[in-house]
Amino acid sequence: MQGLLIRMIVIKKVVVATLLVSLSLAALWGSSHTAGLARLADALGEADRRLLAGLARRALDLGPEALRGVAAVMGSYALLVYVAAWATWTDRRWGDWLFVVLLALPLPYEVLECFHTKSPSDAAVLGLTVIGLLVVLRRARRPERLKQRAP
Repeated sequence: MQGLLIRMIVIKKVVVATLLVSLSLAALWGSSHTAGLARLADALGEADRRLLAGLARRALDLGPEALRGVAAVMGSYALLVYVAAWATWTDRRWGDWLFVVLLALPLPYEVLECFHTKSPSDAAVLGLTVIGLLVVLRRARRPERLKQRAP
């Protein structure tokens, strides 16, 4: 059961990483395509991806040079998510720990967003993130995994 839950968490993070890559590529494509980035931000907002939508809207306000920097950061984060997802999927212990870090990174923003908006959807996202973090953390800390991977 826990293996299935881990795989579902990994799949969710891969979907979010793919959206980040899309935003990153749209931002790198150039300022002449910012209308497409605005439409993508609106679509992400409708899909309850407030963090990504907020990043896209803020990126539009920054201008072309800063937009490229934000795109590089988003692309790098997405790459880390892909690496962590692969490593966790293939049962590598370091992947679990990297996944724990990547799940914990948005927590402060999600807590602030939850208190600020007080919406049930934000509370649900925060709850799912915390559950995912606890599940992956528990798996990473299992003593038999330490013995299993030790030479």
